[in-house]
Amino acid sequence: MHGYTSIAVGTDGSPTSLVAVRSAASLARAFDADLTVICAHYSANTSLLNTANGEQAKVDIVSVDDAKRVLEVAERIAKEEQAPRVNLQIKSGQPAQVMIDAAQEFGVDLIVVGNKGMRSLAGRVFGNIPGNVAKKAPVDVLLVDTRAEGHD
Repeated sequence: MHGYTSIAVGTDGSPTSLVAVRSAASLARAFDADLTVICAHYSANTSLLNTANGEQAKVDIVSVDDAKRVLEVAERIAKEEQAPRVNLQIKSGQPAQVMIDAAQEFGVDLIVVGNKGMRSLAGRVFGNIPGNVAKKAPVDVLLVDTRAEGHD
């Protein structure tokens, strides 16, 4: 029987990403797999955010403090789902690349991501985290349908 020994899931604390955490934790329990929950912290230049002033400054999208709070919530969810072993990680970088890199860094054989943004026009035109992970990951990717939870 095919199984997984190490599962990674990314979260930014949004309701949809926490649905993915719950699914990943449930799978970890079912497969007796290690679960790595990752929150990427990153900044964006103000020029990318269409600010009027000419200065380019970095604006935190997810700060390190935010990431710590997000992982506390994710850990509670993983415990509720009885994931046997949970590894919490804060990583610097763009979320999709952080998840792709996690496969090698943590020996992951399954990445779980929510599907938010995959059906939006902006997601199709500019790309989206789940789509980028699915295209570039060197391991299996499970896209969790977050619509069932009313979070699309």
